[in-house]
Amino acid sequence: MTTSEKRRVSIVDNRPQPSSENQVIPVVPKPSSAVVVRSAHKQYGQTVVLKDLNLTVPIGKIYGLLGPSGCGKTTLLSCIVGRLRLDSGDIKLKGKLISDIGYMPQELALHNELSIKETFTYYGYIFNLSDDAIKIRRGELKTLLKLPSCKLILNEISGGQQRRVSLAVAMLHDPKLLILDEPTVGLDPLISQSIWDLLLDITEKEGKTVIITTHYIEEARQSQMIGLMRKGVLLAEETPSELLRICNCSTLEDAFLKICEDQKAKTDKTITAAPLPVKQPTRRFSYARDLPPPPLLNNKLFTFGRFKAQVYKNINLLRRNIPFTLFVTFLPLIQTGLFNIACGHDPKHLALGVFNEDFNTSVTCSMNRTNDCFLDGGVPVGCLVLERLKEKTFDLVEFSNVYDGEYAVKKSKVWGFIHFSKNFSDNLAIRFNNENSDISDQSNSSQISDETYNFGSIHASIDNTNKYLSDMIKRDILDSYMDVVTSLFNKCKKSEKLGKIPLRLLDPVYGNKNPSFIHYATPAIISLCAFYLPAIYTGATILSEKEGGVIERVVLSGMNFIEIALAQVLVQTIFIVNQTTLVMTVMFAVFDNPFVGDIFPSFFLLTLIGCGGMCFGLFSAIICKTTTEAAFLGIGTNFLLKFLCGLMWPTEGMYYWLRKVSDYLPLTKSTESLRSLTAKGLGFQHPTVYLGFLSIFSWILVFSLVSFVMLKLKRDVWTKS
Repeated sequence: MTTSEKRRVSIVDNRPQPSSENQVIPVVPKPSSAVVVRSAHKQYGQTVVLKDLNLTVPIGKIYGLLGPSGCGKTTLLSCIVGRLRLDSGDIKLKGKLISDIGYMPQELALHNELSIKETFTYYGYIFNLSDDAIKIRRGELKTLLKLPSCKLILNEISGGQQRRVSLAVAMLHDPKLLILDEPTVGLDPLISQSIWDLLLDITEKEGKTVIITTHYIEEARQSQMIGLMRKGVLLAEETPSELLRICNCSTLEDAFLKICEDQKAKTDKTITAAPLPVKQPTRRFSYARDLPPPPLLNNKLFTFGRFKAQVYKNINLLRRNIPFTLFVTFLPLIQTGLFNIACGHDPKHLALGVFNEDFNTSVTCSMNRTNDCFLDGGVPVGCLVLERLKEKTFDLVEFSNVYDGEYAVKKSKVWGFIHFSKNFSDNLAIRFNNENSDISDQSNSSQISDETYNFGSIHASIDNTNKYLSDMIKRDILDSYMDVVTSLFNKCKKSEKLGKIPLRLLDPVYGNKNPSFIHYATPAIISLCAFYLPAIYTGATILSEKEGGVIERVVLSGMNFIEIALAQVLVQTIFIVNQTTLVMTVMFAVFDNPFVGDIFPSFFLLTLIGCGGMCFGLFSAIICKTTTEAAFLGIGTNFLLKFLCGLMWPTEGMYYWLRKVSDYLPLTKSTESLRSLTAKGLGFQHPTVYLGFLSIFSWILVFSLVSFVMLKLKRDVWTKS
């Protein structure tokens, strides 16, 4: 190779140069170049992806960027379009607007549930195109790229057709610069050639610029300019014919191999010569705002067209997946319905062991047929108590002795065992006669023996491992005994008050005389559904698009997080209002849970709780990288709130410090507020009520503020603009 030939070839020497205070920094030229990259450096941890790379793309040409997988091609393109930020260096683009660039990523990055027509409309709205302009452009691209019927859903067409739709989306808004990351991979050779013919046509006739990457080196011979990359370094930048002539090769593959060998030999020689220490770029952790700015800035925080695009897309996705939409709509109804049917009711048909030695079975055992006064003896009180227990749906299991009954409890065959001693009724009558005699007569009282007290008592052995069941059994035994005794005092022409314990329970201030667990838990269940269903839907929707690269593509098209969030808010608000209406109807109208307050404050509070859940979903979508991470976050917080918001147990039963923590959680105060509104009928002016509103509103602000801060600090797809 002659000296004159060496001057003509544009082989770039990217080897590290000795540091010098007077080292000349490459000047970014201002000619008619579409893209200029100077001193680009990018690394992940200790892995250098781009190493002081310099690149120049002329206007109106196809620039083929070639190199093996992992050489940094996709990273370089991502930095050019603003998907990633350089650690150091400069990128200058001739275009000033995001709409000047059309970007086709290596992955599909489209919504598979949308039709081709809906996909064009969605991206057309993003670029503020009118419906007529979208229709015209759709027809042109359909013909150029030989697309199938626009009514077809993307997941119904082949992979090659999907790639062509992706290319059409990149060209939809007629950009000045097309950046295509391996657009022909996996395509039929004839289709690949038709795409190359199209690219040549738009560069020659329309003056557009194309940057294209490909694995197929010979395919790039159709480019007007070629850049060869290896290990983050641009080895050469020249026209295909000139590169072949200078390297004296017949194929680009041979030329690429020769240039790589020359570069390797020079690198080995430099290492052998023990070069001077090279000043590497300073590596430090930096927030997104500290990185070099992207080549194009999106100066518009909000446009109605992009917002309309998001709403259009969300509605069509819901319309396309009717089972999922119905599931999201009616899941609260299913949950609350099952909760009311399955939970909170007193258990029935509990096995209760009995051994009654009081009277034989020939004695009349019916309160209606008992006319004698039990104080005179002869009335089977124990038998009457057992009859009343049967009315409370206990299944009585008779035993012939105490040992067998207690053994049955130990073997979990029965939940409890009650024993009426021999002559129980007579001894009970003696006790009442003595206690109701003239208090001045102390002689009778002193004559009652311990044996009389013992035989005049009901002996119960109960399995206490299940607190709720054991408390219910104790309550029902006591209530049955009190009902029988007070009724028997009427038979004796005496006041039934003589048989009652010396405690008078007045009518409840709130609630009814027979409260149930379901009445207590209803506000917590409603709050939990109202909070987590919007959170799950919002987080899953955004993260699924984020994982598929769709979010990155629309953000690179100019979409802002605020527009994505507002579109979610609009659609989710409709769901929240619908779900709140269904939940309140099921809980308070169908299943008749206590509701004595005003419906509007309760409805408004549940709507706020739903908005809080939606904000939590947006927050989880920002801080989580995958739906798996978001699922763990959702499950963990769900269990936490179940235990700490007063659903499983009143917060008053917690440890002091844990209760203080519980007060500041999203659902604790709001759940108590809802309970006060529905079960007590308190007004907004009561502290318990308005503190619940303040709590959930504060959490909405917290989630929104933290999300905003994370957007500014976290290096993610959202930080492009």
